[in-house]
Amino acid sequence: MRIAICENNAAGATQLCGWIEQYCKLYRIPADLECFLSPMAFSSHEGHFNIVYLCFGGNTGIYQARQLRERDPDCKIILVDDTQEFVIQGMRLHCTDFILRPVEFRHIVRSMNLALNR
Repeated sequence: MRIAICENNAAGATQLCGWIEQYCKLYRIPADLECFLSPMAFSSHEGHFNIVYLCFGGNTGIYQARQLRERDPDCKIILVDDTQEFVIQGMRLHCTDFILRPVEFRHIVRSMNLALNR
């Protein structure tokens, strides 16, 4: 399983990666994680991901989700943002989950369970 973490903040990306790795070890899910620290780095990547955590926030996050949905209709997208402002747009893009910051491990467990249909 390939998982992308798209987060502008390096410390936030490290924490998310750690929690996702912890979840995957706990449930014995083989996973390959890749971090992107800018929207440009993510949008220029041509690989396929099963799950994508889009933490760029705001209109940038929604734009990236829209682009990703057009490229890969089966990808499980999890939006992470500071406000609830983009929840409805995320639903319209058929995002799997929306996490309101601050992110906690229990949010990762919920979103991974949803993405894996558990």
